[in-house]
Amino acid sequence: MGVYVLVAFVVPARAGLVFPRSGWPLHITLVRFDTRESAEVVRARLDGVLPARLGFGVRVGPDAQFGRDGSVPVSLVEPEPALQRLHTAALEALGEQVHLPGARHNGPNYRPHVTHADTRLRPGDRVQIRQAALVDMRPDNDPRLRRVLAVWEPA
Repeated sequence: MGVYVLVAFVVPARAGLVFPRSGWPLHITLVRFDTRESAEVVRARLDGVLPARLGFGVRVGPDAQFGRDGSVPVSLVEPEPALQRLHTAALEALGEQVHLPGARHNGPNYRPHVTHADTRLRPGDRVQIRQAALVDMRPDNDPRLRRVLAVWEPA
């Protein structure tokens, strides 16, 4: 089963980018999912919906702590209808052929955020959602790496 995540990188990335599990560029997760479908089928499902919904800005809100024990520092993203529509459109395009391991964090419970890394965003920062990217969470069956498989930009 393939393990993927659809993200909006803070700084746009290119298809083919490979990075270590511990070295994620700053991003907003749009949807995390598993599927038995090929990456090509997933990409085709998203081709028809993503470009028309990209090209808007979001504002960074307050800091919070995520994770089971609250040990993951994040910057929340203030509510933005265009981001919610992007999330919802991606869920609908992926359909029932995918498994959502964090299903309770999707749909109306979607809480967009940017996990802190070596760098971080500050409350009040603005981020342009200029791109969505499909990331393979186990390229070549290696859980230590991540690979950007596809990117979409505004139509």
